[in-house]
Amino acid sequence: MKKIVSVLLVIVISVSVFSACSADKPKKKPQKASTGNHTLYFRDKSKSEKVSATFFNSANEKKTTVKMVKIDEDKDSRTFSCKGDTTAYNMAYITYDGMRTSKFAFNKCVSGWNNDEKGFMPYVYGDNPTYKYKYKDVTLKFIGYDKIIHIWTPEGYDASSKEKYSTLYLLDGHAVDFIDQPIGHTVAESDNATEQVKSMMKLTGNKVIQVAVETDGDTVDNTRDDELIPNLGKMAHEEGTSKKNGSKFADFMNDTVVPYIQKHYNVYKDARHTAIEGTSLSALEAFYVTMKYPKKFGTAGVLSPSFWTYNDSQWRKFLKTTSFGKNAPYLYIYSGGERGDTGKEATQMVERLKDMKYPKNKLVYHYNERGTHDVPSWRSIFAEFLEAMAYHHVEVLQK
Repeated sequence: MKKIVSVLLVIVISVSVFSACSADKPKKKPQKASTGNHTLYFRDKSKSEKVSATFFNSANEKKTTVKMVKIDEDKDSRTFSCKGDTTAYNMAYITYDGMRTSKFAFNKCVSGWNNDEKGFMPYVYGDNPTYKYKYKDVTLKFIGYDKIIHIWTPEGYDASSKEKYSTLYLLDGHAVDFIDQPIGHTVAESDNATEQVKSMMKLTGNKVIQVAVETDGDTVDNTRDDELIPNLGKMAHEEGTSKKNGSKFADFMNDTVVPYIQKHYNVYKDARHTAIEGTSLSALEAFYVTMKYPKKFGTAGVLSPSFWTYNDSQWRKFLKTTSFGKNAPYLYIYSGGERGDTGKEATQMVERLKDMKYPKNKLVYHYNERGTHDVPSWRSIFAEFLEAMAYHHVEVLQK
């Protein structure tokens, strides 16, 4: 009997030790966002007395308002926090002393928002937001002229670590952050993408290198339109004199930019860990690049895309040449319905993709009836694209 008890004790102890050792191993990257309550922070320079957060679901209009509690104060600001359910709500706004902020994406990638003299902008709780970042600028040749890319690596970047970094390519590199901008441009007029990527990394554990690619042409013979409109034939609206070099630009991204980053930085080389994002014309190009090279780019952030450039037949002809199988990229498409935004054309593209049997689990669409065609709208929704990038799933929109 004693021998039996001894054997059982050895088994129990062995299992416990194995479990403990297993817990020390790095966790695999999550494939789906975890559920439950998530803390939202609000840093307020005006030091408001009464602050609340309203969480809402953009798909069914369900909402709830929660009082935010002061958790910290210094000479510059007060910080408040509350919890919201990311399985029920994907958007939020904050009310403080009778004032109301703009609406913004709410999910497991969002830390908080900062209200100060620069405006209402994202920030990472615990950090002192300066909105100034260090970039390494690299010049590469594109069809005969220089193309600048701005490379950001996170603090503590380890070029020799076994755990590699994902890569996020952002078109319209001049709008990503305040990067050597012309006079009159302010921090509040940028997407504040880097701050939001920092938030996503801190909360999800996903490590990312960010590559902001300038897409303004050479300001002499080539324009932004020339670079970002692919050549699919006759344009639906012959506006301007676009050279339709977007097809060549896609080749440039695939053949030059990505290989350069993968050679010089400690990044994954598979599509699942490689994403591209753009807004307006650069969203059109991000979509085109991803669909043309799905084995290189696994996720596309397509915000207010200029799909008006071509008609239905031309889009279908192009899409028939792309991958709708296992290599189909994950598409996050957002658009608004006011002030010149491209909601009509984006909705048509989503319906076109569905009609052509694009995989349902790889296509998510967020239409904001009141969304406008401007940087504040894109900045406010950017974190939802980051959720799509991190998990290939947007919790509320893909239930």
